[in-house]
Amino acid sequence: MTLQRYDRESLFFFAYHFNKNHRAIAVAWAVMSIVFCVLACIAFSQPQWIGDTKESPGYGHFGVYQYCVPNDLDATYSCTGSFTTFDTILNDQFKATTVFTGLSALFMLIVVGALVTFFCFKKGYVFVICGALELITAIFMFLACVIYPSGWENAELQKICGESSGRYRMGDCNIRWAYILAILGIFDAAILAVLAFFLASKRAKIEMYTSSGAVTKSELNGFGAETMSKRSMPIQPAVVAVPSVQHEARESYSDYSQVLKRPGSNFNL
Repeated sequence: MTLQRYDRESLFFFAYHFNKNHRAIAVAWAVMSIVFCVLACIAFSQPQWIGDTKESPGYGHFGVYQYCVPNDLDATYSCTGSFTTFDTILNDQFKATTVFTGLSALFMLIVVGALVTFFCFKKGYVFVICGALELITAIFMFLACVIYPSGWENAELQKICGESSGRYRMGDCNIRWAYILAILGIFDAAILAVLAFFLASKRAKIEMYTSSGAVTKSELNGFGAETMSKRSMPIQPAVVAVPSVQHEARESYSDYSQVLKRPGSNFNL
């Protein structure tokens, strides 16, 4: 299969627009990664995964490692549980959910921190590493959302959600916004991972009639690779053909080439 070669100016045009679009998509990916990092941290820290409804026998809401119930003294909610002390978490299923969601938030923090390395390392390597972390984040978030309902068979949860609650049965409780945010985070992390791998693979590869066989960054910006100076436009010599003129046989002079004579004088210069 023979590759079709284009002229140098056309390749510069296509390479410029390809790199411009590549940078725009990369910036959008970075912004979405930062936004998802914030959402993952919120889903991990907020005890709003499931909670009471109007039909519930009690009042309260649960997170991955915390659960909050109303305080009878001042009519506020008091929360119990900490991710640093696993003994305060209700059951093993909630502990596993805490680990997976915590690692997901940690990996996204690493991805956001890795955005600074674009100025130090090759962009392709950074995209691959960030894409792998985001793919692991999607898997861990999926496992957290699947394991979490298996821990609903708990005495503290049944006080709020009723006796009908159990493994994968909420009873009289309902899903809160943090759980929905975690479910959406699965698809968000997967899309970001695919986009990162796409950006890592789609690099400008353009064949040129040059010794290196590729367009360098200096050539793309208009600089010569040898002197690193701005290329100047080549000046083409202009050749003008002078038409031949047929003169008369007699010798002719202009008015200024005639012999000047003073009036009243016979002396000739």
